[in-house]
Amino acid sequence: MRTYAYAATRTRTEAVVDQFDIFLQYAGLPEADRTKVLDVVARRWIEKVGVYLLEAGKRVLEVAVEIDWPRHDDFAAISPVINTDLPGWESGAAPEIRTLGHRFGGKARESGQTPQHWVLFTTEIRTDAELHRKRCTEAGYLYRGGVPDWRNAPVRRDNMQLLDLEEVNISIAEAW
Repeated sequence: MRTYAYAATRTRTEAVVDQFDIFLQYAGLPEADRTKVLDVVARRWIEKVGVYLLEAGKRVLEVAVEIDWPRHDDFAAISPVINTDLPGWESGAAPEIRTLGHRFGGKARESGQTPQHWVLFTTEIRTDAELHRKRCTEAGYLYRGGVPDWRNAPVRRDNMQLLDLEEVNISIAEAW
């Protein structure tokens, strides 16, 4: 008798990029936008991406996923490969990514909206104006672009770490 078990292993960096991809899919970000975001995540040009919904032209809901690249490098030096079939993970998605992505996507569908997004380039890029402008152009983003104001003062829940990928955080802001 033989027993077969499925075990999924990824490099730590692949797993991080996958979390962004899965979250953006669940959140309902259009394919072209998701591809654009994943390109800059894979290049390590951004440290944060947020998706948001509007009501009367003002933000009312936003979920952001953030990667601490220096911390990622520290973890990758110790544990460069991780299993993505960990308890609570489904189809390679950390529980927090799956849950918040689905909830945000549900709110987007319920309100009949296509989510919009923003990205935050790394500190190293942002502190060099010429490089920042160049990276924005290369990635297809407006240099020093902004996002709509909040409808009301937002209630925030920040820095929720992903289980088993501690260098990735999720934050939520609501202003209904």
